[in-house]
Amino acid sequence: MATFARVNGGALAGEFVGRDLKFVNVALTGIQTGYTSPDSNFEKVVRVLQKYSTVTIVGTPASGNAVFVVEGLPTTVGDNTADQSGGTAIVAQLQTDANAATGGSCVFTVYGGLSGSSFA
Repeated sequence: MATFARVNGGALAGEFVGRDLKFVNVALTGIQTGYTSPDSNFEKVVRVLQKYSTVTIVGTPASGNAVFVVEGLPTTVGDNTADQSGGTAIVAQLQTDANAATGGSCVFTVYGGLSGSSFA
């Protein structure tokens, strides 16, 4: 996928997304409260996601949920096997790290694509 922007009639260099994109929903009560603050729970969740992936798009949190588009999110972490058969499942690791950072109870859902108007 390439994205080209025009500034004053001239084209800028394209940005190419080369890794598997995932859609990540994070449910956390009050995640939208004060989300623009540098130490908000929303910011803490973003930092957790950045530990394991490249955060490409950040949605505005609302109603206790925030949606992100990330690149390169692994299936597991702490896995040194070639087939990634060991380690901790990424959703469990994200929840553990985010719960520790926020003091809340985060629920992460990772989607691999879109189907109609929904995540798939």
